[in-house]
Amino acid sequence: METPALAKDCIIVVPNNRSLATHVGLTLQDLGNPPKERIIISKGEDIPFVVEELSRNGKNIIGLTGRDLFEEYNLSRGKTNLKVLKTISWDDKEAMFGKPVLCLLGPKGKKLKDLPENLKVCINIKYKNLAKRYLAALNGSHNFTSVYLSGSTESAYSMGISDLVIDIVYTGSSIRDAALEVYDKIFESDFVIVGVEND
Repeated sequence: METPALAKDCIIVVPNNRSLATHVGLTLQDLGNPPKERIIISKGEDIPFVVEELSRNGKNIIGLTGRDLFEEYNLSRGKTNLKVLKTISWDDKEAMFGKPVLCLLGPKGKKLKDLPENLKVCINIKYKNLAKRYLAALNGSHNFTSVYLSGSTESAYSMGISDLVIDIVYTGSSIRDAALEVYDKIFESDFVIVGVEND
């Protein structure tokens, strides 16, 4: 897919995540290195909201974010007028799966079927709806009680607050440190440019 054609006055919302700095830089270069006064910095999970709100106010705007965060936004809103304008493939040799992947994590050396029927799952609050959809699909295998946290979900497992974790896996170092392993991949992400869907 070609880079979206941008009007001269297009505003670009970019994530402030350090882990995305390389992708942001390459994408901005691909977009013709727009001047700094046309760039807004925001949290990656807020970018779809910012793009949708400012487009409603007549601004020509696009945003750069992760596909996982865009999907979470769509699930939380029900219906939006946003779409993915371009996907920037993620291929990072440092990443366990080459890209960020939302995963179900559990005790190392076990499988979900080995665990008790009633389980507490610590979920990164950024992925509440993706996790809810996933756990609903598992309905019947176990009874899940959700605990939502912002930040290190692996520590909730280490401290005995939860039996399972749902969070993004990147390098995998934090899950190894917590004696967790990937039980299932829930959602594979990429870097995307999002904007308003034209009629």
